[in-house]
Amino acid sequence: MADLGIQAVSDLPALTPGLVTAKSATVVTFLRGVGINSSGFTTEAPVAIYLDGLYMPNPASGVFSFNNIERIEVLKGPQGTLYGRNSTAGLISVVTRDPEPQPRMDISLGLESYNTKNLNFYGSAPLGQNLSLSISAIATKQDKGWGHNVVTGNEILKKDEQGAHLKLLWKVAPGTKVTLSGFYDHNNSDIGLVNPIFAGTVGVDGTRSLGDYDYAARRDPKGVTKQSSVALKIDHDAGFAKFLSITGYQNAKAVQDFTQNGIPGNAVLGQSAVETSLSGNSKALSQEFQLSSKASTSPFDWIVGAFFFHNDTAIGQDVWGTCIGATCAAAPVPTRVAAFPTTRSSSAYADGTYKVLEGTRLTLGVRYTEDKKGLSGSQAPLAGLPNSVAALPPTVVLHPGDPYTGNPAGIPTSVNFPKTTYRAVLAQDIAKDINAYLSFNRGFKSGEFNPGSFSNPPSRPEVLDSVELGVKSQLFERRLRLNASVFNYDYKDMQLRSTAPPAPAGGFLQLNAANATVRGLDVDFSYRATGNLTLSGGFEYLDAKFKTFTGGTCFTLRPIAGAVLGGVASAACDLSGRPMPNAPKFSSTLGFKYAVDTAVGPLVFAANDQYRSDYPFVADGSLQNKAYHLVNASATWTAPGDHFDVQVYAKNLTNKYYATGATGGVVGNDVMYPGSPRIVGVTLGYHY
Repeated sequence: MADLGIQAVSDLPALTPGLVTAKSATVVTFLRGVGINSSGFTTEAPVAIYLDGLYMPNPASGVFSFNNIERIEVLKGPQGTLYGRNSTAGLISVVTRDPEPQPRMDISLGLESYNTKNLNFYGSAPLGQNLSLSISAIATKQDKGWGHNVVTGNEILKKDEQGAHLKLLWKVAPGTKVTLSGFYDHNNSDIGLVNPIFAGTVGVDGTRSLGDYDYAARRDPKGVTKQSSVALKIDHDAGFAKFLSITGYQNAKAVQDFTQNGIPGNAVLGQSAVETSLSGNSKALSQEFQLSSKASTSPFDWIVGAFFFHNDTAIGQDVWGTCIGATCAAAPVPTRVAAFPTTRSSSAYADGTYKVLEGTRLTLGVRYTEDKKGLSGSQAPLAGLPNSVAALPPTVVLHPGDPYTGNPAGIPTSVNFPKTTYRAVLAQDIAKDINAYLSFNRGFKSGEFNPGSFSNPPSRPEVLDSVELGVKSQLFERRLRLNASVFNYDYKDMQLRSTAPPAPAGGFLQLNAANATVRGLDVDFSYRATGNLTLSGGFEYLDAKFKTFTGGTCFTLRPIAGAVLGGVASAACDLSGRPMPNAPKFSSTLGFKYAVDTAVGPLVFAANDQYRSDYPFVADGSLQNKAYHLVNASATWTAPGDHFDVQVYAKNLTNKYYATGATGGVVGNDVMYPGSPRIVGVTLGYHY
């Protein structure tokens, strides 16, 4: 990961075929075509993220930037038994180093394109015979942006991040250790909030694409996210079993200000930009208890556990039309929404593996989860604009437990979602270091409210059943690791979001809109060709289609004539049989690492190519991402003694222009989110 510059969730597809990250206001992740086109404070993503076993319900990309990472695990497919809720697509697990009994320090200073400075620090030291502490810290400051806002003249697409991660390890007694950890990250970035007109389309006011990284809005976008967490982990050898307890508290806050359709707009109805300000604050408390069998001669291994999750979220949303002086667009009506969704979740699980015969194992697991979701809040005029009060209907206020009567059928404001998930795996050792398996897994994503609309009924849970046949092997004296699998998903009650009417301006509607079938082939390998050369890579072929999607939305360009200057129209349509968005048919990675011993110290060269075939960004296929390659490369020299090193690197070496995401029909416009241009940098490191 260090050789290839893997620093965030959005970088992981460089090493993981089938993983797609789409950057908009937040980072959204798709695994094997399964995901949702939004995340953060308004929903929990179906690709779960864990930090040292602690479930992170809100965006946590900052955890990847630290240089105390021991490993990152990307688990594909539903993980509904051991990991439980909201892992329909799979999960990303980040495991950090434990503090070490001997003093250690790693520090690096870097300079890269766009006048970006980077600092990474890791230090670990003993505080006593059984106590040790580690500290990891990062700081990134980008002074020059990738592009410009042609209206304000300011640079945009910049980032500024600082963070720290601390771990205190206490070995209480033989077989018992306690780990206290704390995490903090402050990220100030407009990347993902800049949403220019999609190339080849025209905005409702006649604005066309202004260039690769240029954008037009009457104010510069702004996004600030602060995340912190504290976790207490207890590992204890209870004699008959191993006991694990993980207690965690998390607090995440974000403020985002942006012009939603990325055009200057005029203060007339139908030709105006929509201004949006979002805020969110999530406070989450979780507790997991687990007992697991110890290594023994018994043919039966088992795990039992319980998990509790308590989350309170506050979401604010201000929406208004473009104002030019004292004149404001008549639509959208200036509105302020304050919503307070809550989650109370509890679950119990059991998982066991029995050695049926020598080399044959059967695993069975089950989990029961009960989620209780609530919603309260208010909708009121947004004061301070010329048309803010008179144009609004009376204030809407929701109270917990009371149906909202603004919807003809009313919507409940408190809902229970119980669900049982399970898995079965039959594994067979074919030969030494060759294992085949057949598995069935059921995962689910809990139903939830749409906190931006008090008339949108809560969605039901979505369910994914997976059947997978695979082989894992290490061949040629373990010089070649080769894994392959074929899989079939039956995906029901998919939770989808739409920004097209009748969605409110600046918001979205959420509904259980479709069922889908996903089939594919996954292959990955790592080959140590010589003592100096390692090759690695993999590919995924994916056939992901909606089985039924009768309530879809299709977008068409409006014919430009008379008062119509551009934009897109939307209409209901049947999308059954269409390819799913963010699911490329073919994706691959291929890389190498080559070490050369010299008289002045070793040189290591590394490069990796990430390929994605073309795929749709939206369900109707009207916005397509063209096929592209992204190449990362580096060269690292380490001085004799291993205390000093220098790395020169390039990300997106060929300077490929590509989109990380796109959205159709946002207030009558198709918009996109550009990916990073070529980044070249150098890092100086010291290690003790």
